[in-house]
Amino acid sequence: MKRLLIFIMAMLTLSLPLNSLAAGDINQTAEFCTYENKDTVLPYRLILPEGYDAEKTYPLIFFFHGAGERGNDNKLQFFHCVQYLADQLPECIIVAPQCPLNNQWVDTPWVKGAYSVDNVPESNEMKAVIELLEELKGKYSVDTDRIYASGISMGGFGVWDVMMRHNDIFAAGIAVCGGGDVSKGELLKDTPLFVFHGDADTAVPVTGSRDTVQAIKNAGGTLVEYVEYKGAGHGIWNDAFKTEGLLEKLLECKLSDRYPTEESSEPVPESETETEAASPDAAEESKGLSLPVIIAIIAAVAIPVAMIIFLLVIKRK
Repeated sequence: MKRLLIFIMAMLTLSLPLNSLAAGDINQTAEFCTYENKDTVLPYRLILPEGYDAEKTYPLIFFFHGAGERGNDNKLQFFHCVQYLADQLPECIIVAPQCPLNNQWVDTPWVKGAYSVDNVPESNEMKAVIELLEELKGKYSVDTDRIYASGISMGGFGVWDVMMRHNDIFAAGIAVCGGGDVSKGELLKDTPLFVFHGDADTAVPVTGSRDTVQAIKNAGGTLVEYVEYKGAGHGIWNDAFKTEGLLEKLLECKLSDRYPTEESSEPVPESETETEAASPDAAEESKGLSLPVIIAIIAAVAIPVAMIIFLLVIKRK
């Protein structure tokens, strides 16, 4: 009887979602790194998935901090949201650069909200971010189909900026209380964007998000999701990032959905598909189930069986 109870508890434990396991303290575990070019020095922290395997590929997400976390200590950028991202996205590479003091991700006054990408040159810091990304892609196993941008306040502007200037690199973005370019609605109409703002924000006017989102919708965009918090001020980022299903939806976004490769854009002949499906090699490949799927199958089968055995034992007693 005791063994049976232990077995049931073990199966229930195995059936828990793997992403419920929190990451360690990123202040202690994240790597301290620096990227430097002729124009700027960019400190950044790098979080690799536990058990990182160079034979696998991993999604990569940037987090752009707000104005209050600028500096060169390579620590302040962890003040908001990054620990939560690390806890919820254990299979992602997370990169958190730190903008130098008195500089900005986007060289535009925040109080204006929206701005013009065509009239505001890309900042030295954002250029360094893009160069850093190329370096990371050479060093680590980055899934180039799933590179994302996220940011708050000054970093919210940064998300809009990279999504507009580098639309062919980033699959999707999360922009919290920032501002974009209302003239780029056509460019962003097929880009998944998750946008948040408080309508009582006095630091960055809500029109920075509201008007840019509306411009995308006016251009026929259906992939932008906008949440406006009624009566809320500037610091909405914790609530925004904890929006139910947000990070799961983010990871479902792929760059190839917007920019299909030649291989993905060519339809496979039906006869060829049937032949491949019927071949021994294809059948063998289909057996290669991932660990979470195997665990889920075991749990789905074992738990009901264990309960039946348990009930039969009780009945006999």
